[in-house]
Amino acid sequence: MNLRKVTTRQTSAQRSALLRFLPGALLLVFLPLQFAVAEEGIHVSGRGSVEVAPDVGDVPLHARREGTDAAALIRELNTVVRSVLKLTAKLGIEERDVTATAVSINPRYRRQDQDMVVDGLVATRSIQVRLRNLDQFGPLMTQSLDAGINNVEPMQLDSSRRDELENEALTLAIRAAKEEAARVAEAFGVGLGAVANVQVDGRAPVVKRSTGMMAMRAEADDGGAFSAGLIRIERFVQATFRIQPTDDAPAAAAE
Repeated sequence: MNLRKVTTRQTSAQRSALLRFLPGALLLVFLPLQFAVAEEGIHVSGRGSVEVAPDVGDVPLHARREGTDAAALIRELNTVVRSVLKLTAKLGIEERDVTATAVSINPRYRRQDQDMVVDGLVATRSIQVRLRNLDQFGPLMTQSLDAGINNVEPMQLDSSRRDELENEALTLAIRAAKEEAARVAEAFGVGLGAVANVQVDGRAPVVKRSTGMMAMRAEADDGGAFSAGLIRIERFVQATFRIQPTDDAPAAAAE
């Protein structure tokens, strides 16, 4: 008897058995995940919102130059950045609140017949400024433009109390979800059991523009008076509560 051939036949049979077994094994692995997604119970959501006057803001500044001499473009952008850094120092903005990126250079194209050909270079450099005094926005905007900045993006407003306000909004969202679950359980005549699943999201501040955010008065001598308005910080939760018969347990009272 050829031992090598017997071993090969046994190995092939084992592989066939394994392949027949794999679909069932994979099904057993994924079944718990499917049941976890389709958790039975009362599904509710809650939203918590806190409005506050912002006290910090991030201002992106961009300088862009075009030409054919890369070295000359870099020198020009570096001159602009140095001027802006002097400006931020004059306004009392700390060095830690000013970030200047490296120069980015890309080819500039133009159409020639049916083709796009390179006819120069585009160089850009950006500066990110964090303002802890929002009254500095007007002077920063106008004087940075005078220094050679081409584009000032809208200020991204925020609060220095972000962590505290997020926790407050999260508490409100949880309370709203529990109250909604209690109302649903009462309406259906069932008891509200323990929470079975919770998902939490939502951290970005939402600008409430109706209060006049970033209003600029052209008649102001400093280049425009700034009105920050309010920002709204929101947190969201989704929760699933187990259902209990009313004879076994009364509906839980929302805190």
